[in-house]
Amino acid sequence: MSEPQFRYLAPLFHAVGEALQENRSALNQADQLNGNHGDHMVAVFQIAARAAEEKPNASLAEAMEYASGLLEGESDNGSARLYALGLRQMAAQLSKREISLDELIVFVQWAIGDGENGPPADPAQDVDVRKGEVLKALLAGLASWGRENGGELPSGEPLNMSALFEFGMAYMQARQRNSARIDILADAAASASPLGKTPHRYQSGVIVIRALLQAMKDAQPGRSA
Repeated sequence: MSEPQFRYLAPLFHAVGEALQENRSALNQADQLNGNHGDHMVAVFQIAARAAEEKPNASLAEAMEYASGLLEGESDNGSARLYALGLRQMAAQLSKREISLDELIVFVQWAIGDGENGPPADPAQDVDVRKGEVLKALLAGLASWGRENGGELPSGEPLNMSALFEFGMAYMQARQRNSARIDILADAAASASPLGKTPHRYQSGVIVIRALLQAMKDAQPGRSA
């Protein structure tokens, strides 16, 4: 039996929490409706980190599902419920393709590339089947998150041409706004997700995804982060 990989998630979520804490005031100011988005986002990742610490022997997908359940209980925090939905959909796609956290970390390190230059020009020579499965899982997770947030029941394969086109457009627009690959990926993912529908959630989403990418870039697969 392979060693549990869930031990990585607590430090990853803590890294996101630290990034959000640094931007807490700016995110509160960006929230023109309630003025507390930064406070809510810090709370979201405090809960997520606690979930990671409470279930050290769970698989990656099981861990994300557990964190989703805790976040769903935050009835006065709309961002917590939105992230709960996203974690649940991502967990379903990672579970479907049996993606481990080690594989996710390796994929992120490959995708960001050495010195922020990104993967090789000819990915067919470098990307194995499992990296392709990780990419499909992440894109399908984004697509199914958007579907369910829009009121559709998740069914069938969410990774259709429409979803691929939407992410492709988000990626092209992100390339126009950013130069470093880590910033492009964070921007594109936030834009293509339900976070992109609200300015302050898009702003915090870029911070969250970039912090996760950076933490995984710095991690060593197979060892505690």
